[in-house]
Amino acid sequence: MKNNAVPFGLLSLVLLALPVAKAAVIQTNFGTGDGTTPGGAFVSAGNLLVSNLSSAAILSGGTFYRQDSGYPVVAARLYDDALGTLGSAGLGDDGEFTVMPNQATIQFNLNGAFDITTIRTYASWDDGRDGQQYVVKYATGAAPSNFTTLHSLSAYDNTSFPTGLGYDDNFDPIQVPITDTSSTMVRLTSDNGFLAENVVSLQFVFNGYQNGGTAFREFQVLGSQVSSVPEPGTFLPAALIVAGAWLRRRRPRSHRGSGAAA
Repeated sequence: MKNNAVPFGLLSLVLLALPVAKAAVIQTNFGTGDGTTPGGAFVSAGNLLVSNLSSAAILSGGTFYRQDSGYPVVAARLYDDALGTLGSAGLGDDGEFTVMPNQATIQFNLNGAFDITTIRTYASWDDGRDGQQYVVKYATGAAPSNFTTLHSLSAYDNTSFPTGLGYDDNFDPIQVPITDTSSTMVRLTSDNGFLAENVVSLQFVFNGYQNGGTAFREFQVLGSQVSSVPEPGTFLPAALIVAGAWLRRRRPRSHRGSGAAA
């Protein structure tokens, strides 16, 4: 009896070529109102925007600015590997933050292709410029000019504040939140470990949120560089052709009788 089983190597090639379901993005929000870093200690190691950034470009939205002075600032402060020090009013030292206009798009081009595991964005001001909401998109090495939406952030406003003495409308003393200092961090992860694979560029799109803009301090993108293995979709047709040819070759041939009388 002939063995018509598909060889393990060929089966593996076909299975590898099949599309993989998109992973679910998990958005986790952190907020503090006492000057401490949201999400715990600030860790700068592994940020691809520091170690593997090819270029960054402001695609739309005009000039980034500091609300306190109105002077233009460079977008590089968003990936300078430093969170900065919060001041008593949440503003920090001059130049440690950048207010992102409500209508803006910034693109980060990576030096190579990477499997992205985590994205973190930090912001701080008072409770009027600490909120976060944006859309993050990505492009892969297979289509570097085609950006796909990775996640649309659910709007997040910090509510974790200490309280202090205040007064109600009747001037009676009450405890009220102290919102002069507010810090937020939004972390994006995936339920399967990867937010997106073979990523060469990322876009952050800001489209109308919180008093003209949020005061961002740092963007972090974590992941690992990928080897030059082709995208699954690029070798799927070839894998199916090879599998079909192998099965045709293994199909038993029918034998016709000679037609002579017994």
